[in-house]
Amino acid sequence: MPRARFGVVLLVPPPHDAEIAGLRRGCGPASWVSAAPPHITLVPPVNVQLDQVGAALEGFGGAFGRVETIPVGGRQVSILLIKNPAGANEVLRTLTLEQGELDLWLALNDRIADGRDISWIWDADFEVLGGRVRRATCSGTRAEEMALRLKYAGIDAPIEVERDLGASLDRAVATATGERLFALPTYTALLELRDLLARRGLAKRWSE
Repeated sequence: MPRARFGVVLLVPPPHDAEIAGLRRGCGPASWVSAAPPHITLVPPVNVQLDQVGAALEGFGGAFGRVETIPVGGRQVSILLIKNPAGANEVLRTLTLEQGELDLWLALNDRIADGRDISWIWDADFEVLGGRVRRATCSGTRAEEMALRLKYAGIDAPIEVERDLGASLDRAVATATGERLFALPTYTALLELRDLLARRGLAKRWSE
């Protein structure tokens, strides 16, 4: 049975990759540097049977709130948790890799588990989505502040504000033009979203 070696690594982003490459050059031959870009090994390479790879990928599902995709109203709703500038920036950079304009649903809460101070949204780089958004729907207890942040980020697409989570999600799904809607909730909004989808029979409760 054909076998291959697979591992999981996290590439080190600029400018830190150059620093690590410099350190590597000082520790051994140049072939060490050119063999692979600077990275952090999460899972060391192991031998696997090739016929098992396809089955494993087909059965893979995103973790709760981490690029988890759930069908809702004929759309694929991809859920990406945002709760601080660092995590939000990773999500936003991921969205820039998507083709075409994006339909977004964002839910910003300021409950105790989220943190009352929502000023962190001004440290997140929403500007990278300039010219990439077709429509955005803002929800949550601080929906207005989220909409304002998008405006200041140069998002010139239509931005709708609806605090009610269920109503706003339905509106975002109904007005999306592509097959995918990207949902960016903060922590308690994510729990509320999952409870809503569970009540509709579309997903399990977050506690299950």
